[in-house]
Amino acid sequence: TSSPSPSAMVASSRKSAVGATLLVIACWTTCQMALSQGTPSQTGLKTSMPLNKISNPARTINPQRQLRTRLSPQIRESACKRNARQNVVGYAAKKAGIVKKAQPYADEIRSNLVQWLQEEGMPDQNVEIRYVGPAGWGLVAKKPLKRGDQAIKIPENLLITSGKVLVESKFAGIMKEKKLPEYWMLAMFLVENYAMTQEDPENCRYAPYIKSLPDETGNVLEWTSREIADLLKGSPMERMAYQMVSDVKEAIQFILKAVKGHPNAYYMSEARLRWAFSLLFSRVVRLTSRDRQLALIPWADMLNHKPDVESFIDWEEKENSVVFRTDREYRQGEEVFVSYGPRSSGDLLLTYGFVPSTASNPETEKVDLRFVLDGYDPYAGPKKQALKKYGLDSSWTFPLQLNRFPIGLVEYASFLAFRPKSESEVDFYAKQLFGPATQRVIPAEIDTIGRDLIQQECFNALSRYRGSVETDRLMLEEMEVIAQESIMSQDKRAAAAAAVRLRERAILRKTRDAIFRKGSGNFIQKLLRRIPVADLFN
Repeated sequence: TSSPSPSAMVASSRKSAVGATLLVIACWTTCQMALSQGTPSQTGLKTSMPLNKISNPARTINPQRQLRTRLSPQIRESACKRNARQNVVGYAAKKAGIVKKAQPYADEIRSNLVQWLQEEGMPDQNVEIRYVGPAGWGLVAKKPLKRGDQAIKIPENLLITSGKVLVESKFAGIMKEKKLPEYWMLAMFLVENYAMTQEDPENCRYAPYIKSLPDETGNVLEWTSREIADLLKGSPMERMAYQMVSDVKEAIQFILKAVKGHPNAYYMSEARLRWAFSLLFSRVVRLTSRDRQLALIPWADMLNHKPDVESFIDWEEKENSVVFRTDREYRQGEEVFVSYGPRSSGDLLLTYGFVPSTASNPETEKVDLRFVLDGYDPYAGPKKQALKKYGLDSSWTFPLQLNRFPIGLVEYASFLAFRPKSESEVDFYAKQLFGPATQRVIPAEIDTIGRDLIQQECFNALSRYRGSVETDRLMLEEMEVIAQESIMSQDKRAAAAAAVRLRERAILRKTRDAIFRKGSGNFIQKLLRRIPVADLFN
């Protein structure tokens, strides 16, 4: 399908607006009919859960789980409305030049990608590409692999970096003139090659790679503002989500303004650029050994994440290539995994569009707890100056984890909470708490009030979450989520968000309950050994 010219787009804008309006009305009517009947519609709207199963009147309800009856209609309505919105968004995206693939994991796409990579100089690999389920493409071992074996080797000429973009892109002049960041240049290059693939794939070098990329990732750039507000309410992830969306929106508007007047400006559209940034969130690699250079790495970017994997993709000077080495043994046919870094479930959901299985991510799960100096404290000014002296601000965020307290948490909370009688007392306690590491102590007289503040802030944070723990548990049960499997945002967004909320609240509860226990770090470790992580996170 060819991208329309600028004049054709302008001429058809009014017609498109009318068509989109009619589609919205049609989809909304379908949803209302489905809701009133309590069954899925027969018009092709795909739901993320079996609505007819949920609304089955013959289903026996356990009296102790009557919340299911109240929850099901909400989930059913949310699923129907979301899928109606997806149909509308899909229609609008097509008009903007985004054409979804009918068979995104077809053998032809895979074989064309492999052939192109080999023609571009990729050597034989110890892994091969396969469809691995909800996660999409994955790389599996072609033969048994041992720890330290080279699973992937990608030569430099296949890397897509800002340097290559500035040589090959039609927009290189604009990129240089505006001094665009690496991320923005890579996004523009993706869109440029997407447009060229649509218009003339035979003459686009990267067409096989572009065709192998997913239409959606499920990350936060594909969420509506309403979904962010509803699904992340109370979570620190809500603030991060809005910031990520805002940053990308600002970048897109800047790019669209910068390319005005360029002969190929029509390549760029808001929908296409959002797609490109979404892909970069989930696929771009920062090569530590090459001065932290950003790169898209065809083939290597098919590796999926597993929290307990410790191996990273990086540049090896000796091989003059990007290399990935295994950190464990793999059987032939077994999927090979990489580490995306020590990321929490919330971070993985917003950035990559999935939440790992319940028991696979305990060491990296976290929830941010923010403390702010009380402006009504009579000594707020001197306290602020004392904090600044030791490199701290009057507000500070600490990442709470299930198995440990963050360094400096109790010290900072104690300093905010205690009520001094003089400025000299402020200076004295600041030195005690934040001075040279070998001399730091938490005086007993302020230790307790500091822990009181931490406990209170945990209570406050828990109270801000949407719904209850029981509601989230029931949602996962209703949507038939299995604890041993990752939850993909494209299919089960509400369930993925519910899993994040459950895990964050579990950490807040454990911090609240353990903060006054002696040897609390040991207490949590013993708790982890005694109680399955799956139960702690539920």
